[in-house]
Amino acid sequence: MKMPSPHREGFLQAMSLEISTIKRKHIYKTITWQDFDPQEEEVLPLIWVFKYKLDNQGYLAKYKARICVRGDLQTTQEDTYAATLATRIFRALIAIAAYFNLEIRQYDAINAFINAELTIPVYYYPLEGFSDSNILWKLIRALYSLKTSPLLWYKELTKILKELGLHEVKDAPCLWQNDKLIVFFYVDDIVVIGSPAYIDSLNEFERKLLQRYKIRLLGPLKTFCGM
Repeated sequence: MKMPSPHREGFLQAMSLEISTIKRKHIYKTITWQDFDPQEEEVLPLIWVFKYKLDNQGYLAKYKARICVRGDLQTTQEDTYAATLATRIFRALIAIAAYFNLEIRQYDAINAFINAELTIPVYYYPLEGFSDSNILWKLIRALYSLKTSPLLWYKELTKILKELGLHEVKDAPCLWQNDKLIVFFYVDDIVVIGSPAYIDSLNEFERKLLQRYKIRLLGPLKTFCGM
């Protein structure tokens, strides 16, 4: 486990936060090696990924430590393709919003993948220094770098959008709408567009979204996927 220095303390705090989030969300169950069948299941390693989060001026805002799966070692027969928003659709939406002076709000789903339940359990070696080596983690929710995680999160989010009264635009993956709002997303970056005349509907959508997931409110849209 390689940790960038000289910011060791910051990353240790980020690691503790990540571990507490994993436990609070009941991402896994522990089992003993006696309950594991090596003939039917594979065991994958987990790794730490460290990142610096910068603000709009390029200054260090926070330290991030994320538990990821060695997905490159995973073998699965499940579908792994998850649709993403087309760039041309994003540009068209921004042009429409600018022309009609629509309000655009952006949200970031925090640890988005762990909101999705796995259809097939996956087993992991415990993290070094955080678990007893005599046990295994039986994952019941998705983690980053697992091959099936993007698709599982896609299905989870679109299910919620449907419950909130939106429907998918034909031939435009990741673009949803109703008669008052337009919603598009790219993985865990979610954007809603609405007319000032429908501000109550926009606020109601935001309120219900916050009830479903842990969301970071990013305010008016300024950048999206580097654009």
